[in-house]
Amino acid sequence: MTDESGIARNARLVSGDQQPATFQERGISVPFTTPLLSQARLRRDGDNRFEFLLPNFTASRGNYVMPMKGLSSVMTLTVHDRILFEQIEALESHSPEQVRQAVLAVQATGICGPDAAARAAELLELDSQYLVLTQFILVTELLKLVGIGAADLLRPGMSTEDSKRMARVALAKVAGMVGIAPDELANRVDDLGAVVAPVGLSQCPRPGRLRILALRLEAFAAELTEWAEGDGSEAAPLGVHCAALVRQTLAQVQQRIGRLDVLCRDPMQIVHDASRLRQEVADQVGRIAWLLDGWDYLLILWDNVRHGTPSAKRELLGELSYMIPVIPREEIGPVLTATADIETISRLQRRWVRGSQDMGTGVLDLEAVMRIEAFKAAMA
Repeated sequence: MTDESGIARNARLVSGDQQPATFQERGISVPFTTPLLSQARLRRDGDNRFEFLLPNFTASRGNYVMPMKGLSSVMTLTVHDRILFEQIEALESHSPEQVRQAVLAVQATGICGPDAAARAAELLELDSQYLVLTQFILVTELLKLVGIGAADLLRPGMSTEDSKRMARVALAKVAGMVGIAPDELANRVDDLGAVVAPVGLSQCPRPGRLRILALRLEAFAAELTEWAEGDGSEAAPLGVHCAALVRQTLAQVQQRIGRLDVLCRDPMQIVHDASRLRQEVADQVGRIAWLLDGWDYLLILWDNVRHGTPSAKRELLGELSYMIPVIPREEIGPVLTATADIETISRLQRRWVRGSQDMGTGVLDLEAVMRIEAFKAAMA
């Protein structure tokens, strides 16, 4: 059985049956490299101090809540995690997108190795390119108001400067139609593009990062269902249970994306209701990011056992059933997340969770640290 005595002495155990009221109460997933914290969520307590929610891989249901000040007595933090925590602590507010930027900035320094650093640099460059593409699509939507399409800006023989010049002239016409300064309209486009880029526009030729993650989640649910139907062991209900929880999250994400697409479909809103549109778009994108927070790591865990033994998949599903993010009441209201008898699920979790989990020694498992750092090199 897992030794959790060190955690138990320095943390409190909270019920696993309690649905969090808000995303902030659920906490934010941070890809720390200290093995125990790789499965934890970070949040603020009632006194605005940081604390961690740690999965409880034992017979009793619930999560451990560990104050930040108690970590040093339980575990040794990696240098990466100390630096990352300082970066997160310095943020004015904490959202999945803000934390992701802090994570990539630290990762790009090379502290997790050259592969992770290269991946961070690649992701930051992709973000920059996709922002430009999103803003370009918004501009082309506005230009439709004066009868100019994207094809007009990309005609054979036109240089990049010719296209930019034509776009500026056309945007000035749009601005004149609604009585605002051309620079103000350009600023609105830039600002809205930055807000919507993590999800992207439905008109965009390639999906945004969070849309791609939603598609991966959809494929994951289907794969879990297929696995459960073909496994034939007593662990199969865990696959069904996890797939159902994935689909609950996916349903909320797809609903939010649908609302976002409706908001961004009418270019006249950009020029007439810019501040209201920006706020509504920011709300939808923020909610989508919170709903998908932490799933990237879980999908990588599954990727690593996809071609593994049946036993490895069953053990991982035991862990995933503890780690799957619960949808808060503010997002969905009271929700029935159980897909089978809770005692049956608990018994299966105890049966299949990895016996190698050791949460009590506090000593860094260097092999585990290196494995997690390799995961960071694969994360999006």
